[in-house]
Amino acid sequence: MSDTAKTLVLIGGLLNLIGALIFIGIFIVSFGWWFTDPTLAILAFVIGGIFLIPAILGLLFGLLPLRWRDEPGQHRVGLIIIGVLTIFSIGGILILIGGIIAKEKSA
Repeated sequence: MSDTAKTLVLIGGLLNLIGALIFIGIFIVSFGWWFTDPTLAILAFVIGGIFLIPAILGLLFGLLPLRWRDEPGQHRVGLIIIGVLTIFSIGGILILIGGIIAKEKSA
């Protein structure tokens, strides 16, 4: 297996997890407005909901590549799909490149 593909998938997965944690932080901070002014509760729920979706997807798209980093050749298609879905982040680009250069195990 290519060590380069393993490294790219590892770094890309970690960057996606860091992005997910940032979105979770924004989600938590958005509910701080609710405690200061009750009229902003609706705004807090809308902002929180908007940031909760990418946080959940970021966790999913960060944890799967980390599980697959030892054998990227067996999960080439999955890595390429995750890379395409997260193409607008540096982690997604690294996962995509790692999936492309990973070699399948020959039987």
